[in-house]
Amino acid sequence: MEELGMERCRRILDFVTGTAAADGGGPVAVAVCDREGFLVALQKMDGTPTRVAYLARRKAYTAARMQAATGDFQARLAREGLDIRWFCDDRLTPLPGGAPLRAADGRVIGAVGISGRPSADDQALAIAAAALD
Repeated sequence: MEELGMERCRRILDFVTGTAAADGGGPVAVAVCDREGFLVALQKMDGTPTRVAYLARRKAYTAARMQAATGDFQARLAREGLDIRWFCDDRLTPLPGGAPLRAADGRVIGAVGISGRPSADDQALAIAAAALD
């Protein structure tokens, strides 16, 4: 059974921070959590405000717990007229920038959260990071 290991976490952190450093779009924070939403890795690039790291962590948590990208979760809330408080979990966020990490068989084994850029950019970067093998 494939689980989320530190090697995959390191590849995700390196990919996200390397991409952000190279594209000139400003620094980001990246968080990786396990399938239960427990933080296993966090990296905040130089110049990234602390609040951004907090948001990255919540995005990763939400993607893991909801087993969906946070942008999709946001769309679901709007589409179904749901109030996020109905989920009874104050750590959830609908802000785009989180994506689930999956094993080869499709099971969610964790999630990645990115913050520091416009929401659409955070989400695109999280999806790209989640697609890494």
